[in-house]
Amino acid sequence: MLLRYFRKIDAYSGIRVFTAAVVVFAVIFSTGTGGWKEVILSFGLGAVWLWLSWTLLRDRWVIKTSALRFMTFLLLSIYWSVEFELSTLLFYVLIVEVNWHLAENHKRKASVLSVLHSGTLTALSSYWLPQETIYSMIGALMIWFASGGIRFKTILQWLLAWSMTMAPMTYLMVKQGVEKVDLADAPFTWWVLPLVLMIVAVFEWVQSYLKANQKNKSRSIVGGLLIVIGGIMGWWFGSFFGISICLLGLSYHLANRLRYFKRQTIAEILFAVVLIFIVVVHFDLIPW
Repeated sequence: MLLRYFRKIDAYSGIRVFTAAVVVFAVIFSTGTGGWKEVILSFGLGAVWLWLSWTLLRDRWVIKTSALRFMTFLLLSIYWSVEFELSTLLFYVLIVEVNWHLAENHKRKASVLSVLHSGTLTALSSYWLPQETIYSMIGALMIWFASGGIRFKTILQWLLAWSMTMAPMTYLMVKQGVEKVDLADAPFTWWVLPLVLMIVAVFEWVQSYLKANQKNKSRSIVGGLLIVIGGIMGWWFGSFFGISICLLGLSYHLANRLRYFKRQTIAEILFAVVLIFIVVVHFDLIPW
């Protein structure tokens, strides 16, 4: 069935992932929500996202989880688009994933450039939604601390890069009078599925941490923190960034759960149920 095609890497894996991405974008924009600007922006970010998943971010997205994580993320992006613009989700998860890659690269090679690039990238991301600046900063530092290998000198280097970029960015935002966007005010019913998936993901978080090697232990910690901290930021503070990283963490742990599920038929059924629910909610077929 569908999941089993995504469990292994072969000559057709890239085609399957690309096809899944196209289908998801077609479903999202089939309701006619959002103008041409949002459509073009989302497709552009989606193309970058797909390219990075097979190049710079290949290790986490494709090899270790056999493209299953990418497909899981695409389903969650359909659910996100019920209440929010897809481009916001794609932008923030790209920022976080690149930060995650830079943190791991620094741990392996002690690369100062990775630290500086992370601080600069995080500061530049503030221009997307200025009110999310503090959340994106907290999220990036959380990834660096959880990934390990960070020292006091590393923190100072990161803060230096962030502040040196943030100063002119703040000036530009004030001068241009950037419009402040409302908080991520999703109804309680929207949170039902993420809360259910969080329970499954937290269980997988514990299991993967106990069984994983040292490298994957740090990844499981980061994925778990993205779910918990992101959920708090999104639910309590109405942060778009928080909800984005929560879904990103869910994609990591849910894909692991599906991959190592002993009874594949049950995993297929559960995945199909979630897929049907997401599509039904997206097309507003349930009178909430």
